[in-house]
Amino acid sequence: MFADRAKIRIRSGKGGDGHVSFRREKYVANGGPDGGDGGRGGDLIFEVDPGINTLNEFRYNRKYFAGDGEPGGKRRCHGADGKDMIIKVPAGTIIREASSGQVITDMSYENTREIVLKGGNGGKGNQHYATPTMQVPKYAQPGKPGIEMEVLLELKSIADVGLVGFPNAGKSTFLSRVTNARPKIANYPFTTLNPNLGVVDLEGTDGFIIADIPGLIEGASEGVGLGHEFLRHIERTRVIIHMVDAASTEGRNPLEDIRIINRELEAYNPNITKRPQVIAANKIDCFYGEEKEAVLSELKKEFEPEGILVFPISAVTGEGVRELLYHVKKILQETKDETVIFEKEYRIKEPDFADEPYTVTKSEKEEGLYLVEGPRIERMLGYTNLDSEKGFEFFQKFLKTNGILEELERLGIEEGDTVKMYGWQFEYFR
Repeated sequence: MFADRAKIRIRSGKGGDGHVSFRREKYVANGGPDGGDGGRGGDLIFEVDPGINTLNEFRYNRKYFAGDGEPGGKRRCHGADGKDMIIKVPAGTIIREASSGQVITDMSYENTREIVLKGGNGGKGNQHYATPTMQVPKYAQPGKPGIEMEVLLELKSIADVGLVGFPNAGKSTFLSRVTNARPKIANYPFTTLNPNLGVVDLEGTDGFIIADIPGLIEGASEGVGLGHEFLRHIERTRVIIHMVDAASTEGRNPLEDIRIINRELEAYNPNITKRPQVIAANKIDCFYGEEKEAVLSELKKEFEPEGILVFPISAVTGEGVRELLYHVKKILQETKDETVIFEKEYRIKEPDFADEPYTVTKSEKEEGLYLVEGPRIERMLGYTNLDSEKGFEFFQKFLKTNGILEELERLGIEEGDTVKMYGWQFEYFR
């Protein structure tokens, strides 16, 4: 089964927490802080693998999580970094944020490896927080959390030329003749199920990549059959070869088939029909004489005034195929080489939270005394004028929004008790 869409959940690793510890050595009565830093969380990375061309793997495995960083240890030991998670995808895969559908990144052309979610930084150990006024810091920085989200993977094949047409027009036979691709060939009642890519090698010039877009049907642009599943693969192509069963071996009208397919392409994406087109009038080995001349004449009369040349070919015998391929190569050389890259629309935001540590403790030496310490508290006191009414209002709000009041109440603080923050002391009232 071919898969070109998948929804998966991804997450980068959490940073390890910093450690709180103190030197305990012989002959060292009061050792300083020696808590180590936490390890960095692993990154979530997408990488193009030229050996795969479908998203089949993601039908079975839908969760991809990078490793968490390990916490720091005693004696300044640094926690190990988390292991990166590398997700292999085929070239041409677009990664979208699931709920909005916005593009996070397009894994195409030069973009073969990208860190989509960065791992959280490890927290600093208490060794970093020793100051002349706080020589025994009992707090450490927590590791930053990883980022978790759901994404959509969407494969849009990368090819110079798109091969379109109704089922059984002979596209698979043509592709197997002109490239190294080996699609399954049979008289399918509906369509080949797999978009096939192949490289056309031409003598005396560079070749090009061609994509066989599975047989389209009327209503494909509205999702009839597997329309949307296949139309996305033509969005990057620069030239379109429109293959038609000129011999009407299944009773279809060649002119009407071309009109129907073009209407479907325009309904899906109007820009597609503005690209150069060539008509491959296939199966000319299946009819002869006046009937053959009449059909080819009608096709040329209808489309060549629009600059769309008609090439009579036989994918089975090879008649006319060489001329068609060299004409397509000429168009590619004359048209501007514009690679279709889907621009980033969604910016991933890192978790927004204050990661500087603090502690709220009850004094073991003095009854009714509570200590609030840490870099976050020290920083706040440094830029707050507690002598002003507005400054004191901000201070009270800071205590509430940062959970400090809640923590004091959890420890059993009562009215009239004292809260000490460095050089400041406050009496607690509800």
